[in-house]
Amino acid sequence: MINDADNSEIQAEWDLLNDLFLNDLPSSWNPYTVKAEACFLDQNAEDSLMAAFTEAELVERSQRFMNQINQFWPATRLKTSLLQNFAEQIPDELLNRLAQAATRMNEEVSSRSLSLADQLVQCVQELLPQWSEEDLQVLARPFAYAMRGAELDGDGVRSNSTILKETSWSELSEIEQARTCFVITRYALLEVFSAQETS
Repeated sequence: MINDADNSEIQAEWDLLNDLFLNDLPSSWNPYTVKAEACFLDQNAEDSLMAAFTEAELVERSQRFMNQINQFWPATRLKTSLLQNFAEQIPDELLNRLAQAATRMNEEVSSRSLSLADQLVQCVQELLPQWSEEDLQVLARPFAYAMRGAELDGDGVRSNSTILKETSWSELSEIEQARTCFVITRYALLEVFSAQETS
């Protein structure tokens, strides 16, 4: 039936199938032979890390690599924490930028001494560049220093819960936006520093 000369379409399909599948000869190379095993060993010997690096270099490079990987975990945990706690108060993009700023601030504090107010101002200034540093310093004081026994609690948020209203970011005034940023920045900095102390 298939070889019927009257039906050229079927014949063309048959020829195509023959060309594609039946004429392929299996490879003569068998990966399970002794010759193939020797080839694999030669390739592995050439690519071996042990041949390229000394043991001390491998240890140093692996430690450096693991330190770089470990630097990403706190930032990821911080972003997750900020998104869980403050996604309703501030846009996600600003929360991500704030997490990056707080993580960078952790590195800067270790290299130079900055007061909590300066840390808050530098982080918030990245989010709100239209504000002058002096204005941000004034707004940062209540968040950086305890005022008349109004001690900030562990995360600095519950004491300032009146600032974190259930209002969308776009409906807040510029001052309310700045205060909201300071509350969240204080929380982020405390998260970063507490994570550093536990590690």
